[in-house]
Amino acid sequence: MGPDQYIRLSQLTGQIQETIHSRFKGQTYWVVADITNHSFKADKKIHYFELVEKSEKGSVITAKIMGKSWGAGALKILDFENSTGQRFTNNLHVLVQVSVDFHPLYGLSVNLLDIDSNFMLGILEQQRNATLARLVRDNDFIHKEGEGYSTLNSRLKLPAIIQRVAVISSSSSAGNEDFRHTMQHNDFGYVFQIDDYHTVVQGDNNAKLFLNKLIEVYNTGIPYDAVVIARGGGSQSDFLIFDNYNIGRAVAKFPIPVITGIGHQKNVSITDLMAHTHTKTPTKAAEFIIAHNRSFEQHILSLQRTIAIKSQQLFLGHYKELSEIKNLVSHNAWELIVTKKEGLMLQKQHISQASRNLLAEKKQHLLLTAQKALQRPQSIIQQENSNLQHLKTNLKIFTSQYLRSRRLQLEDHHKTIKLLSPQNVLSRGYAMIRKNNKIVNGAGSIKEGEEIEIVTKDAVMKSTVNEKIEYDGKHTDL
Repeated sequence: MGPDQYIRLSQLTGQIQETIHSRFKGQTYWVVADITNHSFKADKKIHYFELVEKSEKGSVITAKIMGKSWGAGALKILDFENSTGQRFTNNLHVLVQVSVDFHPLYGLSVNLLDIDSNFMLGILEQQRNATLARLVRDNDFIHKEGEGYSTLNSRLKLPAIIQRVAVISSSSSAGNEDFRHTMQHNDFGYVFQIDDYHTVVQGDNNAKLFLNKLIEVYNTGIPYDAVVIARGGGSQSDFLIFDNYNIGRAVAKFPIPVITGIGHQKNVSITDLMAHTHTKTPTKAAEFIIAHNRSFEQHILSLQRTIAIKSQQLFLGHYKELSEIKNLVSHNAWELIVTKKEGLMLQKQHISQASRNLLAEKKQHLLLTAQKALQRPQSIIQQENSNLQHLKTNLKIFTSQYLRSRRLQLEDHHKTIKLLSPQNVLSRGYAMIRKNNKIVNGAGSIKEGEEIEIVTKDAVMKSTVNEKIEYDGKHTDL
């Protein structure tokens, strides 16, 4: 091959650059593609990425080109992130305006000039609507009602008073602190018991962690009055977790009323729609609970005032009737007193006459008794004297017999005592044993080798026990 049959690489890339420049100069294109291999050089404020197109099934890449964005393009990306709340990163399906560029060193690429925020918002809204449709289609406890949704959770009745609350939030959430501060420093002095269940509350990939925490609340068996999901503000992507199908379904079916205070100012999440009550912020959730309890208190106070008013009305309504009854009772009592007074007068006269008759009758009876008494004393005295003489004779006879009997008994006792006296017993040949000057009744207290005294009728003998033989008292050879 001769020297005129080849060119330098720079010549070739230069021709390619010139051709592409002349073909695409001044032209821009709106392209739908996915972002991959994204990186951002913060010091230079340059984005590097790849735009790819995938097959319908999403498994095969059918087109790919390098991309970059700086200057005005980077500012457009920043506007996109601010308006959508979605960070410009990998796996985004975007509509971008690009220009074609070729560099001899870096090759073919596109420059991102603009990005359509509405396209991204439309995709998120489509995904959200598809999730809502699936929730209604696959779960018979979720129903679409007008612009809202009726769920098993939203149909629960809140307790008359909310006191014990489970709060699912991030451990570092400022929103949780706002909720707790509002609850604990309410103007009415209400006291709440708040149990924290900390978890990750952002990022759709953390939905499983959040769902496990909701299950943990249920498994505790604690009779919570309500469950509060609290989260402060953030970007649109931070709230994608609350559009998750599984979380929405779990909240819709949860047997304890769920109150959301997610802090999403722009839209209402799927979790909000499935919950019993949704509020804009954790502070608003706390204010809702306090207002709920205040409403109950005001209802009780209203009932108290109503009872007081009704009682006064009832009292005034019956006051006249009571006055009439009082007058009637007084009049009837007076008539009754007059009637009873006349009856009492007649009774008094009757008692007086009956008393006089009874006294006259008793007086006559006493006179007759007195006459009989005057006639009987002498005969009674004679009879009693006769009785006394008879008693005197009997007493003498009894006394003589009693004394004779006692004398004979004493003589028998004297003989018995004399017969049983120690002197008489000793004189019959018996002896008495003493130990330490005390009479010994048996051999149990005497041991071999001890000194004893043997007392007979005419002597006291001192002896030492050499041997002790047990004796049962039944032998007759003594």
